[in-house]
Amino acid sequence: MRKKAFALTALTVLAALLFLGWPPRAALAQTAGNTSITNLEVRPDNNAVSENSRYQITFNSNQILNGGLDTIHIVFPSEFKFPSGWQAGYIDVNGQICGGVDYSKGTLTILLAKNTTIYGGQQVIVNLAAGIMKNPEEKGEYSLTVYTSRETLPIQSPRFTISEFISNDGVSMPRVTLGRVKGYEAEQITVSFMTNKGGQLIGGVDQILIDFPAGFRLPQTVSADKITVNQIKMHGLNPVIVGQKAILPLSSTMNFPDNYPVEVVFAPDSGITISRDNTNATLKVTTTKNTATVTSFPFDMSKTPDQIYMPVDDKNPTVKVTPNGAGALGQYTFTFERNSIELMEDTSVLGFTLTFPNGTVLPGAIAPQHITVNGQQSAGVLINPSRREVIFTLPVGAPISGEIQVVVAAAAGIQNPPPAIYIMGIAPLKGIRTMDTKSFEIKIVSDVEVTPVDTSPKVVSLTLNQLIAIKDGTAVILDVPPQLIDGFTMVPARFVMDALGIDVEYDNNQNTVTLRLGSREIVLWPGSTLAKIDNQVVTLAKAPVIKESRTLLPVRFVSECFGAKVEYVSATEPIVITLTADALLRMPTVAEIQAAQTGAAAATGGGAGTGSGTTTGGGTAGGTAGGTTTGGGTAGSAGTGTGGGTTTGGTTTGGGATGNVGRNITLKTGLNQANMRKGAGTNHEVVAILLPSETAKITEVSGDWYKVEFSYGLTAWIRNDMVDIT
Repeated sequence: MRKKAFALTALTVLAALLFLGWPPRAALAQTAGNTSITNLEVRPDNNAVSENSRYQITFNSNQILNGGLDTIHIVFPSEFKFPSGWQAGYIDVNGQICGGVDYSKGTLTILLAKNTTIYGGQQVIVNLAAGIMKNPEEKGEYSLTVYTSRETLPIQSPRFTISEFISNDGVSMPRVTLGRVKGYEAEQITVSFMTNKGGQLIGGVDQILIDFPAGFRLPQTVSADKITVNQIKMHGLNPVIVGQKAILPLSSTMNFPDNYPVEVVFAPDSGITISRDNTNATLKVTTTKNTATVTSFPFDMSKTPDQIYMPVDDKNPTVKVTPNGAGALGQYTFTFERNSIELMEDTSVLGFTLTFPNGTVLPGAIAPQHITVNGQQSAGVLINPSRREVIFTLPVGAPISGEIQVVVAAAAGIQNPPPAIYIMGIAPLKGIRTMDTKSFEIKIVSDVEVTPVDTSPKVVSLTLNQLIAIKDGTAVILDVPPQLIDGFTMVPARFVMDALGIDVEYDNNQNTVTLRLGSREIVLWPGSTLAKIDNQVVTLAKAPVIKESRTLLPVRFVSECFGAKVEYVSATEPIVITLTADALLRMPTVAEIQAAQTGAAAATGGGAGTGSGTTTGGGTAGGTAGGTTTGGGTAGSAGTGTGGGTTTGGTTTGGGATGNVGRNITLKTGLNQANMRKGAGTNHEVVAILLPSETAKITEVSGDWYKVEFSYGLTAWIRNDMVDIT
């Protein structure tokens, strides 16, 4: 009876443990004998040191792996160095882009896509893209370790070889060391490499050619006894110097077989000097038997007073360009530590100047949202094309510590330079020095396969006063129909812009509608004929309006600003808007847009007004009663100026004057924008935004408010604590 009671009790306890999920899944797998994957293999498609390579990892799973739930784990040796920015698009599993990815502490974790199911015994093929996978800098044999969330016992792959030979017809990747650097003199330069298979060098016949970078200054001649090759001095034949290239004829005693190490040493008094500092420099080596040109590992050179040379490349920013093909519109990502920045004063980081390589094509303008620092949008961007500089500011007091990541999006429109290895300059605003980045490579063809861009045209068809619209052939019901207002065709902003692929952003606090496509940005104020296109103010023929809580925009203005084609036959025919893939290349200039708006206003009798006011001396007319302006004032209804006071012949009579009248203002240092109003006070509507670098002249003062006028005629009021007097 006791035995039976004990048995019943044991069964009860076991059932309870199973109900509570014990033993764990991994323990059950071990019990079943399916604790590990099998047939693991690793295949890099390029086995040269420091080269980008696609990796294919195959194995058989003995368990069912479910998409969206199970994971594959790949553990890399410490010699593999990767950025933290792995993305799902870099990895596919059995032909499917993975569902997610994480990389930390040398382990890559891959989440299977939801639509992927791998059955027990099925082969698993994991492809890691070459754009992120880079071979170690050290040659040798390596292996990876792999396990899954179902088969938790780590399995080590068979070893694969990483070679120093990048080309089948070139020496191994050279290494360069500088023993010491004193003043401008490199006291000893050592260039080491290995000959290739079939690349034996014969003394008295063959030559070694070394092409030095621009930072080295070579003499016209170098004595043969100042150079040794594998500790053998060159005798008889003197080296030949041609520009930056040193041609070294081998002496008769210098015979080196294939696959053999070669070390070339230039003595301290060889006459070779360093003309300027350079970080991550490279030189090139060829021989008469190993004819392919091979670029060395990057090295640092620096002139110092009398100090042991210490590499500093660990502090230099890294650059990642995606895609990295020549001529492509690349995204540039810079990563470096906050403590590597030296500022003139103890302050927050105000922004940066990026100096791009020669051959890079910069756009005419870059919208602030296309540059971020640690995810925070820049406040303003300037382009200096003659010096290939992109200068941008950050919002005031932007806290930045630890690692800094600057991202210039591909949408900024920066075109990669020709194929070569480059470095860039990055300098903090109010910084002490410019930092050189680590070297990066632009290739003939991008490493990462770029997702094909949809080049089909986007077509929108609307009809006045009709709620049915057509978007790319599909009928859509609108919230508010297109309408004819004061002779202008107005269309719903959100629907039309979304249908054309144009970003729309509403800011209720600023009462703005912002439209963006590529590098073009348009800011509109509903109810105002003022607009900003790429930070330049223009005057519209018709202001945007609000109808039934929806913003309506003048169709021809906003469409043609982005290079779209508008077909409009009559009020009863559909309005057809077409945006093709090359629209960004056909966008008109701001001057052309303003000219078109001026012509449209003239054709409709002044735009929004029902009268056609008279303007003398530069004023703007268009009030409902046809007001008259003399000497630069603005006429509204019944001829009353809109800025607080009537202006005649340039003399202010309505707002008082102080010593600041006639002086110029700019946005207060540290601010990224300030509201400008129709009158002196916050109860007046916002009519414009003052941005950094804009200048206006004070024409009137009222208490804490300045009335200012821009060179293009715009007048508005702004608080005096928002500006600096210049």
